[in-house]
Amino acid sequence: MAAPLRKFAGAFRDWRVRSVPGRSGHRPPKPKTNLSMTLRTWHKRIGLFAFVFMGWLGFSGFLINQSPDWGYDVARVRLSWVMALYGLHPEPPTTGLTAGGHWLAETLDATLLDGKPLRTRIPKQLGMAIGGTPEKPLLFVAEPDKVLVLGPDGSLVDEMSGSMLPVPAVRRIGLVEGKPNKVVIQDLDAYATVDGLQWDKLPVNSEVKWSEQQALPAAQKAKAVPYSRPSVSLEHVLVDAHSGRIFGAFGAWVINFVGIAAMLLSITGVWIVVRTNKQRRQARR
Repeated sequence: MAAPLRKFAGAFRDWRVRSVPGRSGHRPPKPKTNLSMTLRTWHKRIGLFAFVFMGWLGFSGFLINQSPDWGYDVARVRLSWVMALYGLHPEPPTTGLTAGGHWLAETLDATLLDGKPLRTRIPKQLGMAIGGTPEKPLLFVAEPDKVLVLGPDGSLVDEMSGSMLPVPAVRRIGLVEGKPNKVVIQDLDAYATVDGLQWDKLPVNSEVKWSEQQALPAAQKAKAVPYSRPSVSLEHVLVDAHSGRIFGAFGAWVINFVGIAAMLLSITGVWIVVRTNKQRRQARR
């Protein structure tokens, strides 16, 4: 009785080894690859590679088209790491105007008085002189068509132009030698004032110390750095990011490869559809 049982158990064990995949110790043979299988495999790989980039290209293209309506063409980007990609770095002014211990300097985005931005920009500075009284000093800043009067803290006290000035245009500004706080402006003739309310014609032989640009001290340059950071429009950044050129030649080539990948996806996709339809028609027959 034991011998037949042993014989049956051995036969059953052999049947299990033959019938269950992988139990025999030998892997089943791999299916033969053909062109259709190869294209399907590479279609998947290329699709994964292009997925993120194609999504970004579509999204950034949409933002670029909406730029005029959403104000991206005037919005400025000042992030230091973005400026580093463009090779731009802060460049504080090297010269400025001084009067009464105060310094006036112009940066890309602001007019600074003692390192602090003024609410009113003065981009066409001709010179600066100090007037008023020792108790209430006033800073006179000249532009070609007007004179601005500032407080020591940078607040705008007055702005004189046109008929408020004794001259049709301002060529330079300065102080009368030996007469502190007596401010002089000149076109063809020179006129002097202390408070900006009354102007007196200055004699021709009067000596005047005219205001000129001077080298900015290191301390003033350091204060100007935060206001000297370069910037580019948000639209410019979007266009360069869309084309990849924001990362230089490497970024442009990455976008080129994405374009090639999109072409390959189209070709392999068409081939797969045609091949699949052909196989289905053959199966129906």
